[in-house]
Amino acid sequence: MSPTPVSEHQLCQFVSSPANEGLKYSSIKCYLSAVRHLHLEKKLPDPNIGNMAQLEQVLPRVKSLQSKQLPPPKPRLPITPDILLKLKNVWNKDPSNKDNIMLWAAVCLGFFGFLRAGEFTVPADNVYDPTAHLNMEDISVDRKTNPSMARIKLKKSKTDPFRQGVDIYVGRTFGQLCHVAAILAYLAVRGPDTGSLFMFADGRFLTRDRFVTRVRGALTAAGLDCSQYAGHSFRIRAATTAAQKGIKDSTIKMLGRWQSSAYLLNIRTPRDQLARVSATLMNSSN
Repeated sequence: MSPTPVSEHQLCQFVSSPANEGLKYSSIKCYLSAVRHLHLEKKLPDPNIGNMAQLEQVLPRVKSLQSKQLPPPKPRLPITPDILLKLKNVWNKDPSNKDNIMLWAAVCLGFFGFLRAGEFTVPADNVYDPTAHLNMEDISVDRKTNPSMARIKLKKSKTDPFRQGVDIYVGRTFGQLCHVAAILAYLAVRGPDTGSLFMFADGRFLTRDRFVTRVRGALTAAGLDCSQYAGHSFRIRAATTAAQKGIKDSTIKMLGRWQSSAYLLNIRTPRDQLARVSATLMNSSN
C-alpha cells in the first residue's frame, strides 16, 4: 500500500503519536516538509501542509509541551569582531601553518557570509558530495589583480532543500578582518587537490566537528571560555552587528537567507551593495 497521498488526519496522528514523543519539534517539522517534498516528487497534489487548519492547531500544542519538558538550551555567545581578532592573533603565532591559514579563511567566510557552519564544512570525510558541498569551483573573484569582492556559490543550505543555489558576495574591507584577503591567502597555499574547499594540510576535510573543536581551542588559547561558543556564533553576531549598524532588515534577512522571509531572496539588490556590508561589519567595534 502506498504511503501517499496522506490526509490531514493522518498527519495529525503522526504529530501527536505517543511513539513520537522523543522527536524534537524541529525534527517533526522537517518530516512534514519531507512529506510535502515526496508528494511533489511523485507529482501528486500539493498537500499544502502549512494551511491545514487542524494540523496548525496540533503543532503549537506539541511545541508547547516539549518546551515544558526539555531543559532550556544552553546559551551561545556571538563571535564579535574583537574576538575574531583574538582568533587571528592566536593562529598568527605560526603564520606559515597551512591549517591556521585555512581556519582563518573559514572563520572569515562564516562571519562575513552570514553562513551556518554546516554550509562551509562537510558532515564527515566519507560523506563529501561535490554537488552539495563547497569546492574550489565555488569561489571566484571579480578580477585577477587587486580584487574587490569574492563570490561564493552556495549549492545548498538548510532553507534550500531543492538545491536551487544562491550566490553570496563578500567585499574586501582592506582591514585586519577581510574575507577576500583571507581566502586569497588560503588558496595560494591550498594546492590543486580535489575535494572540499577547506582541507587540512594532511588532506582531511574540514568537518563541522573539527571546525568547532579548532575554534574552541583557539578561543581557550585567547583566554576565553570556549564552552559558550558554537558554530552558529559567527552567524548570530554578523546579523546583530549588521542591525546595529543600521543595515535594513530586508538586506539582513536576504544575506542570512532566513526562511521566515524567504521571499526577500527575490529582491534584486546590486552585488556591490551586498559586498559593502563586509566593510560595515569590520568597523563594528569603532
